[in-house]
Amino acid sequence: QETAYFSEIKDEIVSRVQEKLEQFWNEGISGADFFVSAIGPAVEVFGRYARVEKLSGEVVSVRELLEFVRKTVSEYALSRIMQSPDLGGLDPATRFYLLFRWAYGRATVPFDEARKLAQAVGLELSAYFNRSFVARDKGNIKCLGPLERNKKLFENEPENMIDILHRGAIYWERGETSVLKELLKETGMGENPAFWQTAQALSEILPEKDKEKLMVQGVLSLRNGVIKHEKIESKQVSIFEG
Repeated sequence: QETAYFSEIKDEIVSRVQEKLEQFWNEGISGADFFVSAIGPAVEVFGRYARVEKLSGEVVSVRELLEFVRKTVSEYALSRIMQSPDLGGLDPATRFYLLFRWAYGRATVPFDEARKLAQAVGLELSAYFNRSFVARDKGNIKCLGPLERNKKLFENEPENMIDILHRGAIYWERGETSVLKELLKETGMGENPAFWQTAQALSEILPEKDKEKLMVQGVLSLRNGVIKHEKIESKQVSIFEG
């Protein structure tokens, strides 16, 4: 066929890509290969037309198609990693961290590859250079774990969910349980389901005997106690107010 509007075939592209991603996920394909594997199914739909346009009449480039595919794959992968289609509680930095750990583990990757992943989740990667958990070494990017961040983790206020989780992991490692509970209370993470889902997902992503995995599991071990404590405290306040 000659021409199609991108807005009209987006749903078909997403449907075709997700159909294949389901197959690839079940076959155990993961990481960077998972992103690459989605390109073919998208091009199958896109390639049926001699010209794909925006409503403005501009031609949709292959680059724009690939950006759309990366976003679609990122959302699918996150929904499987989090075991939930509801991703509304995740900030862009947390989305990036989870996907990076899932796709690359502790590897150092070329800047452009990391930039594309960040772009897919709405994160401006350059704004995080050598701040928060993003470390840049020349032309490469690495995501730092809590121990690698060391003292820098406490120099500024937490900016995202991963910052809070990493601080909590350090407190747990130090045996400062009361400080960890206070952190979860002050930030509201103790009663935030998305925070605990993120911690659980990260724990499952990281390999066995990984130090960060053990530290995150330590934070997770407090979950029921923290939630129960906060609910009791909240109930007492309401009684006094009454």
